Amino acid sequence: MLDNISILAGSKAIKIIKDEGLDLTRVKVLAGASGSAKFLVLTGIDRVLMDLFKNRTDPLYLIGTSIGAFRMAAFCQKDPVSAIDILEKEYIVQSYTEKPTKQDITLETHRILNAYIDDNQIKDILNHPFMRLSFLSNKCRGLLKNENQWLQWIGIGMAFGVNLFSRNGLRYFFERALFSSPGSTPPFSTMDQFPMNLYNLTPSNFRQALISSGSIPIVMEGISDIDSAEGCFRDGGILDYHLDIPFLPDDDNFVLFPHFYEKITPGWFDKHLNRKPSKKNMENVILIAPSDKFVASLPLGKIPDRKDFYAFKGKDKERQDYWKTVVKRNKQLGDEFSEAVLSGQIRNIIKPL
Repeated sequence: MLDNISILAGSKAIKIIKDEGLDLTRVKVLAGASGSAKFLVLTGIDRVLMDLFKNRTDPLYLIGTSIGAFRMAAFCQKDPVSAIDILEKEYIVQSYTEKPTKQDITLETHRILNAYIDDNQIKDILNHPFMRLSFLSNKCRGLLKNENQWLQWIGIGMAFGVNLFSRNGLRYFFERALFSSPGSTPPFSTMDQFPMNLYNLTPSNFRQALISSGSIPIVMEGISDIDSAEGCFRDGGILDYHLDIPFLPDDDNFVLFPHFYEKITPGWFDKHLNRKPSKKNMENVILIAPSDKFVASLPLGKIPDRKDFYAFKGKDKERQDYWKTVVKRNKQLGDEFSEAVLSGQIRNIIKPL
């Protein structure tokens, strides 16, 4: 029984998979969403994907925001499984004082990045034999460029209010920043819902650009010292929380999207709204997520999230033990996904996204 995992697909992808199963050579994009500690439920799937793709030669375009970008950077290393192991371990052992400053949290994020990405690896990451890395950040406009906490709160409040009426109104507060490996243009580079700047990733801007993709407003410092990219940059998940973007316009190939949930929330300000992603953007997407049954069986009946830092304040060991349990359990998800694909059972269990 493959009942620990849910596999859902958009309108184009589900028809093909029901007829043919999942041919991994048709996967052209691999996506990773924002979600901080939620990624700890996905590392079992991530490890399996690295094995399934290891003999690939055709380009595979990776796109992520925040922790999704951190995962994609692990995938592009010579030993991706080891990189996933280190990212997982170092994320779990985070520890803070009772009232951490945004400088404390920014420094801890740098520590995690430094632990799993060595400077000597960056050229290899950017010149991977087949993986083409991209991640999204946001260049701030107006009050949100300011590091003053109260001005940021006012800017966030204004953006939240505008978003209630129209997501498109966020263009007055943010510009997308798409950082990509040099040498090839990713298929999603034509997205135009918001103003967007394209930047080449280089060894000199890689770390700061990657940190910027996860720099949560108010909670962390903005990143303003990115080589070849002027401005103040913050979390890519603000506009693209779960990546409601045109991944593969006019293409019958697939987007593979390991995700924490069975649904896509377009932007950070949509978390408490019932805003749906574009059906057109989701046509080619195959979403892999833990099932409700699996989540209910975890400690506390939920997957890890950033609120756990507050819920377990002063009880780091208890939080870490909980997260480690989820990590041990998530191997089931990877095993079931592999079985579904290799046995062809994916045809029978796939559901509409």
